[in-house]
Amino acid sequence: MSGVDLTVGRGDLVLVVGRVGSGKSSLLGALSGLVDLDGRLAWNGTTVTDPETFLRPPRVAHVAQVPHVVSGTVADNVRLDHDRPVDGPVRSAGLDRDVAEADGTGTMVGHRGLRLSGGQVQRLGLARALATGSDLLLVDDVSSALDAVTEAQVWTALRAAGTTVLGTTSRTATLAVADRVVVLDGGRMAAVGSWRDLEPSWSHLAG
Repeated sequence: MSGVDLTVGRGDLVLVVGRVGSGKSSLLGALSGLVDLDGRLAWNGTTVTDPETFLRPPRVAHVAQVPHVVSGTVADNVRLDHDRPVDGPVRSAGLDRDVAEADGTGTMVGHRGLRLSGGQVQRLGLARALATGSDLLLVDDVSSALDAVTEAQVWTALRAAGTTVLGTTSRTATLAVADRVVVLDGGRMAAVGSWRDLEPSWSHLAG
């Protein structure tokens, strides 16, 4: 990955788009301290010297494409043995209706989430990240397991909460509501701007 020069401000929704293998997940992994990073990373103007330790809750929370689910209840999976809120994050993640229909946050989700759909697992991972109260949320391809209506509800809730988000998506409607869109092409940042400006040249990356 090269040529990435990006600033994310508080409350921004910045989305990354690109072909499979363009470096989207690697970028989010680097910003969450999970992947070695070449170059300079700064937090509020101060260089981050130990990303693996620094880029953790309550600063940064990462939602993987397939979040890990532990055996236990919905609440167990959101809290992960910490004293954290459950209802608010579940609502902001668009999981509240599913949880209510399953008799509440005390519902057992089963070993490795076997009782959950792919979209529910992703939203559970998102609720877990939101519960940390982190300053920056990294969301890797929430579009892959959500229908368009549910995804729109999730992004609307995150925007309403003022959450700072850097995520990846391939969905046109989602890109359209972002403050900025970053195009990755062959491991480099090829363009950045509003989707309105970028779409004429890069519409083939979204659907």
